[in-house]
Amino acid sequence: MTFPASIVTLLLCSLILAGCSAVPREEYPAAEIPAEWQQPTSNQQAKPSAWIQDFNDPLLETLIQQALANNHDLKASAARVEAALAQARIVGADLNPTVNGGVDAQRRRSNPENNGVTNSNYNTDLGVGVDVSWEIDLWGRLSSRARAATLDFEVTEAEWRAAQLSLSASVARSWFNLAEAQLQLDLVEQRLSNLSDNLITIEEDFKLGLRGALDVYLARADVAGEQARLANRRSTLMSAKRTLELLLGQYPEGLISSRNTLTPLSSPIPSGLPSELLQRRPDLIANQKRLASTNQLAAAAHADRFPRLTLTGDIGTRSSELSNLVSSDYLVWSVFGGLSAPLFDSGRLEAEEERAVANIKVAEANYNQALLTAFQEVEEGLVNETLLQQQEAALKTASEESIEAENLAFDQYQNGLLEFITVLESQRRSFDAQSAEIDVRNQRLQNRINLYLALGGAFVDDSMNIQGANSPTDAHNTEH
Repeated sequence: MTFPASIVTLLLCSLILAGCSAVPREEYPAAEIPAEWQQPTSNQQAKPSAWIQDFNDPLLETLIQQALANNHDLKASAARVEAALAQARIVGADLNPTVNGGVDAQRRRSNPENNGVTNSNYNTDLGVGVDVSWEIDLWGRLSSRARAATLDFEVTEAEWRAAQLSLSASVARSWFNLAEAQLQLDLVEQRLSNLSDNLITIEEDFKLGLRGALDVYLARADVAGEQARLANRRSTLMSAKRTLELLLGQYPEGLISSRNTLTPLSSPIPSGLPSELLQRRPDLIANQKRLASTNQLAAAAHADRFPRLTLTGDIGTRSSELSNLVSSDYLVWSVFGGLSAPLFDSGRLEAEEERAVANIKVAEANYNQALLTAFQEVEEGLVNETLLQQQEAALKTASEESIEAENLAFDQYQNGLLEFITVLESQRRSFDAQSAEIDVRNQRLQNRINLYLALGGAFVDDSMNIQGANSPTDAHNTEH
């Protein structure tokens, strides 16, 4: 079997022209990256994974694993990765020939008339063969779209990683919010118990004529106000439980256990260098990939304005006898090459390219804004780490001193040295100081979580075997 020289020449020319494609940019203008953080940090290098272990809370680590395995939003994110991978394969398939096979059979009857006599003739036509269609990627249009689809897949994969980190951080935040809610509830219950005991004492003294009615009314008002505060704290606790249960993929029934301790922070922050954020933060990686994808799409839009070369062909055998279909004597084939070029489209293709170039500018701006926002999050977190530590130390002192003042005030009141209004003020200050200390301890934990997230650190060790967490990446690796 031989092919005409013109077909061979057309094929060779098309392969040569395939190298003349639009080359996308590789460098993009980026926001200025500082050499170091403004706030002094630890000299330790940032750990690549498992920063959640710095909290030394095995139960929290277990809850995070449970959330990563069961959270429905994360499952949806993983499914989007699988869909993007399939889309990349679909687009990449356009680079290769399409081959279809077929078998056909036809039986015909004709009734020719000869000298006034009609004869019935029967004809059988059998065929088997394959047909091939292939668009030669002359200007890199197809390869640019394939690379863009692959980059889009990598974007969704990075977004899935970011969703993992965000979910892990949300679980940690909710866990510590739950602990604070329990501590605040315990504080109100203790205060209500103390106020109730005080009321009993004051009412007994009133019956003995040692106290006035005003003291009784004030004490009763304080007890009633604290009962209202207790109901509010219970509502806050139930809300915190349901929030955590929802993150864990459970029905939000408010039955999850809580504890009345907040993990103390002792380890310094190994923040690393600002430039390392580009490799660590998955949201920045996603923006980088998205920018590269828009660049590839712009190259494809440019190539759309040039001619396209399509080769088609078929080969097979045809005969009226089934046994002849395997014989080369009955071989039939055809080859066709077609070149098409846009002549007039009212500027549509030019506008498509302009839109693609504009999308690059949008992606560049979004990437630079995301980068600056990431730097802001780290800088604020580092500053807050120091300020909240100072605030906690001051509130700890205020809490201890106010407790002593409350005890002293009530003792002096019982000895007739103070008015009851002074006792109430000392009790209020004591409660406010203790409540504020609990709150700032949780704020420090929340800030540390936000800072870990801003620094791009993983919240689980890479060796953890979490059901479903690795499936999108595994699918990508299997294909490659």
